[in-house]
Amino acid sequence: MRAEARRALSELYAEVEAEVARHRPRCEMSGRCCDFEAHGHELWSSALETAYARDAAGGVVPEAPSSRCPWHVDGLCRLRDGRPLGCRLYFCDPAWTDTMPAIYERFHARLVALHAEHGVPYGYERFVESVRRVVAPDAGDAR
Repeated sequence: MRAEARRALSELYAEVEAEVARHRPRCEMSGRCCDFEAHGHELWSSALETAYARDAAGGVVPEAPSSRCPWHVDGLCRLRDGRPLGCRLYFCDPAWTDTMPAIYERFHARLVALHAEHGVPYGYERFVESVRRVVAPDAGDAR
């Protein structure tokens, strides 16, 4: 992944974390956010987010059941720094349910703009499938 794109996405994620900290949604540490199929979720990520996650993991994607995030191990996220926007904003807290969509849309729009700024074609795919697939060489060197 190009250093400039990584830095820009890191800055965006830092703003997301600050926004979450202001709202203080409760995390129940239930793992519902990571075992997608069992809990009726789908986590999607953009091309930059997928490259960022793979980069944060040193390019290694652990084996895991097909519906589960490969970095969800023993009830914990092993990719905290590399997780995509959806992970950063998902909380089981019912009080967060009404607040989160507008925040997600705002940051997602900025994420789409980052793709354009860094010459990386925007794509939005299921995260688990996209991190397991090798990033194509023509993806704007987002690898």
